[in-house]
Amino acid sequence: MSLELMQSRWRMRNSILNKLVLLLCLTLILGSCSESAPKISQTFWQINLMHDQNTGKNSQALTIFVMASDDDGVDDMDKMYVINDEHQLYWEISGKDLRLEKYGENELWMGSNFITMPVPEDALPSGTYRIMLLDSSGERAKTSVVINNNIKGAPDKWPTLTKGGEGLRVDGKAEYIWGIQSDGTFGGEFQVVPGVVNTGGKRFSSYYLYSYLPDKGYGLISGPF
Repeated sequence: MSLELMQSRWRMRNSILNKLVLLLCLTLILGSCSESAPKISQTFWQINLMHDQNTGKNSQALTIFVMASDDDGVDDMDKMYVINDEHQLYWEISGKDLRLEKYGENELWMGSNFITMPVPEDALPSGTYRIMLLDSSGERAKTSVVINNNIKGAPDKWPTLTKGGEGLRVDGKAEYIWGIQSDGTFGGEFQVVPGVVNTGGKRFSSYYLYSYLPDKGYGLISGPF
């Protein structure tokens, strides 16, 4: 075999080996950078009757939360969609409207207490609601819940809240106070106790009162205060 032929074959073999090494490196890099899809392990929903303290009008609000996890971390899960196909209803929940409660690095509750109808006076329809989560890379998780709206009537009197230097006072029946920050995001939840409710020095732009009626199967929300 001539020297030139041996050198040619050697160069060809080196070229093939270099390409295989490059392909292996790309496979490892792409594998390490692959995005993990979020997962939904639990769902919670509830219908609420909501009283607008400013207008005196009542409307219905849907609470939906999901327990979500992602092996890549949960910081990039920033959108949630709720869809009722039968009645062609669609909500995108993101930004200040999306409440996040983080548990560890890879798990959190996310959702909203204030999913309302396009026409506030309309009742939320019973039926199947699809839920879809989206992270910043476009990976998604899906689930669905069947909702039964059994709201009938309204309280004769709604609870009220008074803000003072010592704290917050509630007149009437309520279980929790929700603090809303100036940008519209959820700021904190405080259990209602007799007398003054201490928020630990935290001040909020507005407040809502919440209670649940177990015998009726729905919640009551009043505000903003």
